Amino acid sequence: MKKNKFTLGWFFISLLMAFAITACDDEDDNVATVTFPEKQTIGGAASETKSLTFDAVADWTLTSSSTWCYFIMGGTPAAKATEGVKEYSISGKAGKQTVTIGISDEGQDYDNTTVASITISMNGQEAVLAEVTRNAAGRTFKLYKKGAGDEWVEVSEKEGIEAGYNDFITYKAVANFRFAATNRPEWLSIEGGSIVGSANQEVEFGIKVVENRPDFSKYVQAGNINFQDEEGKQVYTYAVNYKGMDPEKMNYEGPGQWNWTVSMDGKTYSQTSSGISGSEETNNEYRKFVEYTITALNDEFEAIFVEEYQEYGMTMYRLSVYPEDNVNWMHMTKYDNGKVRITVDESSEERTGYVFVFPKALYEKIAEDPFGDNGLFEMNQETFTQELKYAYTENYLLMNFVQKNTSSSSDVAPLAVTYMDMMTGQRTEIELTKVEEEGIISDYGTDKIYSVPSNINNSLYIKPTLDGEWDFAAWMGDTDVTHLVEKTSNTEINIWLGDIEPLGQDIHVCFRQNYQNKIVLVIKK
Repeated sequence: MKKNKFTLGWFFISLLMAFAITACDDEDDNVATVTFPEKQTIGGAASETKSLTFDAVADWTLTSSSTWCYFIMGGTPAAKATEGVKEYSISGKAGKQTVTIGISDEGQDYDNTTVASITISMNGQEAVLAEVTRNAAGRTFKLYKKGAGDEWVEVSEKEGIEAGYNDFITYKAVANFRFAATNRPEWLSIEGGSIVGSANQEVEFGIKVVENRPDFSKYVQAGNINFQDEEGKQVYTYAVNYKGMDPEKMNYEGPGQWNWTVSMDGKTYSQTSSGISGSEETNNEYRKFVEYTITALNDEFEAIFVEEYQEYGMTMYRLSVYPEDNVNWMHMTKYDNGKVRITVDESSEERTGYVFVFPKALYEKIAEDPFGDNGLFEMNQETFTQELKYAYTENYLLMNFVQKNTSSSSDVAPLAVTYMDMMTGQRTEIELTKVEEEGIISDYGTDKIYSVPSNINNSLYIKPTLDGEWDFAAWMGDTDVTHLVEKTSNTEINIWLGDIEPLGQDIHVCFRQNYQNKIVLVIKK
């Protein structure tokens, strides 16, 4: 019996130990994996200070691996240091932080570089946040910018340099060693693509924001650029920033400004241009709206609608900035990434409208006094009448239109679809079905939408009736299948369906011209 009691006691002890171990394991499993900031590389010389900016997801502690690399009070409100005292470990709360790092000459050898690691700890986990390179003594690097009178003025690493918008801003670099620019931000464009210099050679270079990337150019940008020697003994880190676009400038993509006609029901928008014979020819037609993409600082822009009318033999204007003028029959709807759609209400009378879009800073000047010096109008010195400013109609006018009775568009299909008969080698045309669903017409902004079945042939030839240049894209649901399409000539494409039969979803082939959807073919599953 004693033996059994002894065994039973150990049995319960074993259960308790197993429970404790399991509880510890469960506790360990509940520790969330921390997402650490991306590691940075910072370079500097002895006696310099550098800024280290990072975004912490939890309370943090920073630790330096070398005594010549330390933290200085003032870099972050949470730093546990007294002003003027060096600290090698500091702590703070979650959020965006900026810490000031000091570099001393302690233990420095001539012409030898040294590297210190700054480690960040959060939730019991740690990672290297930055590597600080102390540049070797005896080597020098200088950067200059144009000052007053076009004289070169030295730029400090802390002061940094600025990137241009449309034009490159020029700087000059000189060092007593071979160097190259490294670690530049993705939004930064360097004139010529790179910066490389030989010892004691003056190298001029230009920087600006990357072209054709509104996601960069519309917003203020900041980062660092490093200048490093080929032996890895020096890293000179300069702050580089971009102040954003001129707050009173903007760009836009979309159809041209002039010669627009809007149907009385507000559902058809036609743009005309002069033909070779001098006659008017319709070359663009849009359903329900006209779409543009606006590029302005921080996506901040506003519309001003202008109605032109005649009174007592004079041209007069009503403006949307005056609510009592009732110019609320024109509309601009904003979407993401600067995309806008212009629409016009139904009318029983003919009328003329102008749609202007201005960056916020310029809009506020104009709206304050539209007929003043900074306003929308200027005096015609020949007729002594007010008219819309030429500079504004050239750069900020999206469209000028007349709303009036228009003839209905032709019912003839604006495309042909054929397939190759393998027995005869002859092309056979496929009958098209007009798509009338309101939802798809609204999505594409055109009523020129037709469908064909997919089971006729797995290789279809599609020829749109479009003058001038055009492009295309194809989707099956949310999947881009443009790779199935080949442009066989300037007027025709071929789409191969053999690899995906039977179709899981309809395929939409869209033909675009002048940034607008013109014709859509739906290949039915």
